[in-house]
Parts: sequence; C-alpha cells; structure tokens
Amino acid sequence: MTKTIILFSALFAIGIEFVSAQDSTGFEKGLSGWETSGRAMLVHQHAFHWESCVEIKGTGGLHRRFRVDPLAIVLFKVFIKSGDDRSKGYTSINFYNANDQLILRYQGKTIGDTSYQQSGYYTEAPADAKYFIVMVNKDSSGEGTIYVDDMDVEPNVEGKPAPAPECDLNQYMRPFWKSDTVYDEAILLLSRNGANAYGRLLYQPLKIISIKSYDLKTTYQSGKDYMLKGDTVVRTIHSEVPFKKQSFFSDKDLAWFNIQSQWVLVTYIHAGHWKGPVPSYKGNNLPKTMAKLRAKKPLTIVAYGMSITRGMDVSGYDKVPPYMPPYVQLFAWQLGKIFNDDDIKLYNAGLPGATAEWGAKYAEKYVNPLHPDLTIIDFGMNDFWNDTPEQFKAYIETIMRKVRMGNPKVEFLLLSNIHFDPSYILDSDKNRSMYLSRVKGYNKMLQELQEKGVIDFDMTTISHILYSAKNAKDCLVNPMHPNDYLARWYAQGMTALFVPDKLAKRSKGSGRRIKNSLVKGE
Repeated sequence: MTKTIILFSALFAIGIEFVSAQDSTGFEKGLSGWETSGRAMLVHQHAFHWESCVEIKGTGGLHRRFRVDPLAIVLFKVFIKSGDDRSKGYTSINFYNANDQLILRYQGKTIGDTSYQQSGYYTEAPADAKYFIVMVNKDSSGEGTIYVDDMDVEPNVEGKPAPAPECDLNQYMRPFWKSDTVYDEAILLLSRNGANAYGRLLYQPLKIISIKSYDLKTTYQSGKDYMLKGDTVVRTIHSEVPFKKQSFFSDKDLAWFNIQSQWVLVTYIHAGHWKGPVPSYKGNNLPKTMAKLRAKKPLTIVAYGMSITRGMDVSGYDKVPPYMPPYVQLFAWQLGKIFNDDDIKLYNAGLPGATAEWGAKYAEKYVNPLHPDLTIIDFGMNDFWNDTPEQFKAYIETIMRKVRMGNPKVEFLLLSNIHFDPSYILDSDKNRSMYLSRVKGYNKMLQELQEKGVIDFDMTTISHILYSAKNAKDCLVNPMHPNDYLARWYAQGMTALFVPDKLAKRSKGSGRRIKNSLVKGE
C-alpha cells in the first residue's frame, strides 16, 4: 500500500491530464492520455479485439485520471490475461478529494488466467470526491507478462439530467388512500390465452375521466379503444392501446422482464376505500427534523441505498416521458411545498446493486461528508438472497452508528422494501419461501429499530396488498423495480409521516420547481 501511495504522489508531480471520459474502448488510438510505469507498452499481438493491446512486464502498470462529480455512478471495465501461469494482474479504482487525499480505494482480485477475463467496477464516487484514478497493475512478483485490452471508463454513467416533468406533480402527490379521484393509475393490459387484454383498477370507478398512454400524449376513447367492466378495463379487438401477451413473461425460474412505458394511465373518480395500512404522522419521533421544517430552516437530506433509491426505471431516471422524478426527489419537493421551506437539499447516494453490507462498510464515505439532518436508509432488495433478517438488521444498525459518529443529531427514515413480483420465483423453487420470509423479516427488523430519532415506512405491506388488489406488473417495470405509480406510493407515504393532518389539509399552491438534482442539492 505504501508503494502505491508513493507512486500516485509521483504522478501528481508530473501532472496527469484530466479527462471527462474514455472516447472508445481498446487502445486502437494508442496510449494517448494514459500514464505507464515500469515496462508497459503498446503491442500488436495478443489483442482481445482489433489489433492493439497493452503489454505489462515486471512490476509495471497503466493508469489514468478522471474528473468526477460527488455521488456520480462510475463504470470501469477492462479485460486482462496472463502471458503464462507465473503472472497475475489486478485492477483498482482510487478516489481523491480536492486536497489530493486518497479517500477510498476499491481493488479487485488478481487475475491469472491465460485467456482474457473481465475486471473492473460499477460503483459510486464518494461524497467528497473530485477525481479518481483507474489502474491496471501486474503483481509484485516481477515475473511474467500480462496483457490489457478493451479498457472502458465512464465517470458519469447516468449522463445528463432528465427533461422537466411533463406530468402534474401536484396531482401525482395526492395520496391514493385519501382522494376520491385517482390520477394516472397504471395498469398493464394483459392478454391471457388469446382473449382480449385487460387490467384491473385499485378501486371500483364511478366515472372514468381519461385513459392515456404512458407518455400522456395519446388519449384513448371509450367504446373504440376500451370498455369498462366493473373495476376492469378491457381492450377492444382493433384498439391501438398497448398490451402484452402472457407469453411475453417467461416461465423460467428467476424470469426477468422489462415493460417500461407499456402501461396505460387511468384517471377516475371512485367511492372505494384503501384496505391497507394508512401512512400517518410520525413526526413526534423526529423532533429535530420537524423543528427545522416548521422554522423553514435549512434541511439536508441524504438518501442512502440501492437502485430503487437512486430511482432506476422511474421515467425521469430512464429519461422517457413523462419524466417523473425519483421518489426521494418527489418527497423532498413535497416537504418544501407543504412547509414553505426553500432550503431543503437532497443528496441521492443510492448505488444500483448495493447491499446493506456494502452500505455498512462505507457509510462514513458516502453519507458523513454531507452532514445530513435526515438520512433515508433503503436497502434490502439485493440482500434477501444471502442475509438473514438478523444480519440485515445488524448492517442497518452499523450504518446508523457510523452516520451518528459524523453527526450525533442526525435522524433516520428507514424504508421497508416492496415485495418482488410474486411470479419472479417459481413455486417449485425450494428457496422461495425463504426469500419471501426474509423480505417480511427485514420489515419486522426495521419496525423494531424505531425509536426517538428513527422511524420506518412500511412499503412491504403496502406492495403486498397492491399486488393482490391489482397485478404486480401494474406496479413494476421489472420484477424488482417500481414504475412511476408504485414510486408515487413511496413519495406520498413518506411525506405523510412528516405532515400532521391539519397541515396537510391547509397545504395549497401550484408547487415549486423541482430544484433538487438527482444526485445532489443545487
């Protein structure tokens, strides 16, 4: 480790050009922009693709420096092979702050295969990162040769922010369990055994106001495009309304699907009642956060979690109409509107694929530098494969302990997971009951963690009831990620925990422009 730090110091002294992204994979344009150490050179043999690769002998290496925004999602991909069984190579990605201090290092396992193997990282820049260096090094034995090819580095996988929302966010934040009017409820019209496709609404409608395409650009006509039978919307034979056949969804174990933008959105008046738990005020257990909201003082919120936290597959994240923002952004926006607080900063530290174990290991790197007043903790959908509820609880407790070390006054909102699509895992899978019990067990553990300064929002029970009343595929883009409709349940329910009924009834206005960026407050 000491030698590595010294090497970096030398690189700083000679100066490495900052770049924003790798223009292309491989080394067909040579080593321009790359720095080498030891015996590393461009060769025209042993290439993985095309004609050129990098040969590294002795204790040499290859490295390059990239600018990065705090909390940006970073991709580093490379292929490595050994020239013989004596040599091994490894990759690392190293994040630095504005003072050129190493703040976090990820290092991969050594690779000693004589055929090309992929290495690299899909990760997130720490909260105070300014740049990172990617490295490929040969091991310290000094023997043999490794070859490197198809290097690809993306300092900001997500790219530019989404366009402004094209949906009415004030309507979208009206609680589904309160109003007699539901705005843009999503249903997937599904054809079973060749019959007309249909989808079920959450409530029995008294009047259909509109049925629109998911991008809100097409309005469908009753009688021509659809018929209403009770609480069910039925697609007519010659309709242009999108639908899916049951055969689209694989019957294989762990089947994966993607139905982004395939739903229709129904706005209707009803007289029904929500039969699940009603999110209600828990602000008494978050006195510091509530005091800042009531006094309209600056409030910093950090959302720490996984892909659902980040907003993956919500239309705004995927940059498809109607560009609805992720649920944490909607939540912060709605709090600002209700409490008339223009100084709420939101930082989204969600990392797609992250586990609670990862969250516990790195909380002080991704959360503490932001000095949050309120930390949203949202893990679990990547954990139930491996971790018992007790293990999961221990990781969440570790996250809270580490964050409190950075800010003893911080308060927490814990989010219990949605259920995955019930058809995601076959009944014949011997582990199915274990996975389901773990999701429920995680919810129980988070409920037990509630105390002064810690509250929980139970999306586990809400999602179970929604899937039973409608269809899980009305609510999910794929087996584990919510669409805009289900993400709104998150945002509406989280908001309800902070807003006493009297204040909620008095809340008016057309709403503020969403100024919170996906990644950080502006």
